[in-house]
Amino acid sequence: MNFTKLLVNLSENQKSKLRNGHSVRILPHMIGSGVDMIIDPATMNNMFKKLDKGKGVVVSFSRDEIDENKMEGTGLFGSGNKSGKISRHKKATKWRDFSNDTARMGIDTAKYGYEQYQSAVNPLRSEGKKALKWLSKMFGGEMNSDSEDEMEGGNIFKKNKNG
Repeated sequence: MNFTKLLVNLSENQKSKLRNGHSVRILPHMIGSGVDMIIDPATMNNMFKKLDKGKGVVVSFSRDEIDENKMEGTGLFGSGNKSGKISRHKKATKWRDFSNDTARMGIDTAKYGYEQYQSAVNPLRSEGKKALKWLSKMFGGEMNSDSEDEMEGGNIFKKNKNG
């Protein structure tokens, strides 16, 4: 959608109302200086019809206009943290999460690289490990404690220890 910019001299209260989707009254003497407002061309045409007659107009932003002003506007939604200070807590949280993920990715990469190196240096050993895993699965080498009790007879050593 085509939006147009308009300079309007607004108070902080009026800016706040526009940001929150409420309506404000704009008078002819307010046009031409102040903050950039990005508005729909149809709204602008209706607004200038009234302003040209010397009358004020009540304006509110649609959801699209609010989003457009957030993305491209310069003064209506501010420019973020004007003091230049950065919250140490927010910065620490962001970097903690980033460094934690990066470290974990590095460990995974190193493990993968080491395994690839070992299989390249000693291919028989790596193939032997794969064969042992396959055999142990095939002959029931990996059993959990629940499956032992289901077997016929169960674990006779556990029964004798307990009673």
